[in-house]
Amino acid sequence: MKRIFALVLSLVFLLSCLVLPAGAMFDPSPVYQVQAASAYIVNTDTNIIVYDKDSTKQVSAGGLTKYMTLAVLLTNYADQLDNTFQMPFAISDYVYNTNNADMRSNETFTYREAMYAMLTRNANEAAMGVAYTLSGGDLDGWVAQMNTLSKRIGTTASSWTDACGIDSGNTTCAVDMYLILRYLMSFDAFVEVSGAPSFTMPAKEKHRSSSVLVSQNAALSKASGGSYYRSAMQGGMCNVTAFKNDTGTQSYVSWGNKDGATYIFCVMDSPDSCDTLGYANRRPALFETVKLMDWVFDSFSIQAALDTDLTIAEIPVKYSSDTDTLQLYPNDSMMTLLPSTSDGTVTQKYFHLPDYVCAPIQQGDVVGTVELKLAGETIGVVELIAGQDVARNPLLFGVDKVKEFFTSLYLKVVLVLSLIAALIYGLWLLCANWNRRKPTKKIHRRY
Repeated sequence: MKRIFALVLSLVFLLSCLVLPAGAMFDPSPVYQVQAASAYIVNTDTNIIVYDKDSTKQVSAGGLTKYMTLAVLLTNYADQLDNTFQMPFAISDYVYNTNNADMRSNETFTYREAMYAMLTRNANEAAMGVAYTLSGGDLDGWVAQMNTLSKRIGTTASSWTDACGIDSGNTTCAVDMYLILRYLMSFDAFVEVSGAPSFTMPAKEKHRSSSVLVSQNAALSKASGGSYYRSAMQGGMCNVTAFKNDTGTQSYVSWGNKDGATYIFCVMDSPDSCDTLGYANRRPALFETVKLMDWVFDSFSIQAALDTDLTIAEIPVKYSSDTDTLQLYPNDSMMTLLPSTSDGTVTQKYFHLPDYVCAPIQQGDVVGTVELKLAGETIGVVELIAGQDVARNPLLFGVDKVKEFFTSLYLKVVLVLSLIAALIYGLWLLCANWNRRKPTKKIHRRY
């Protein structure tokens, strides 16, 4: 029952938050020139895409594959994370020389400890051990679950072929990783584990003492992260071992929060050369991620696009002797993402209103809407309401209705039909009179 409840909650969250984001509106190039092959940054509070560079381009998923293994784990076993399993010997050959948390066969772990190993050390043995155990040794079946859930989440360019990412057949794109990470963020356990700069793994059967797993996400650690550290970083994962010293590329999928605003950063295939911090072990995708994180948090903030106390439009009023126009106010302040150095005036407003309104009107009546756009992209629609009561003048109303009657289509149709009927009746009378005037022929009979 708990598993079903967790699944229902996660799917409800997915439906509520995975609304198609508005189009990308901003470009970081004046501050930082992105070198990654593709990138995707979304403000999760407003669903506004802050930056988009070839976000549907398919790339190798590598270690990011573990995000889907975690998605299957949390969707089906979120209430069993403290249950234990033994690391199976069967996967030792597959992960040989890539067991980044040194989790050895026949050692006993909890699924939560395996999560820490995956999210701090990108541990292949942790992902394969979880998949092998929970699938009853049916790794193909586990991969099938990954692909089914991935499609349910909404991915379109992703294909999963193993549980950890060693196989080169695992592919994805920046948009898909955004969807997967946002889905995972609905689970408290994932958020907690992802934010850990380190984890102390307890002593095990083949480890006499505990060991410390330091997160490869150096942006989480103020003590050891150096220039990568950002207090806004909440969690993230790399597609390959974070300590790079070659000419390859690297991807990083993470999220940050500052002053109540949350963003997801998907930076895919950053070239090794773009990391200019000078450390022996370069982290190109993380380097670009924190550069973009600085740009986002320095440049944008959640602000009110409208003032509910100020008149935003006026509209003509009929049948009132008190006023000729009605003042309209926005029904909501429309909190949205705006440049930090500006205010709501940077938005473009497109009004959807009738030509006029008819009294009586009550204050608060919805009269129309205003569509707000920023850089040509719609960021929201707000109702416009009447700012005051307007009484109806019975005389003006009556006179107008009489005018309407005499100019109405109904009256015109009645008059035309009456005229046609009169003409037909006149023709009938004319024909009848003509027939009466004709002389009667006398019939002469011969005898």
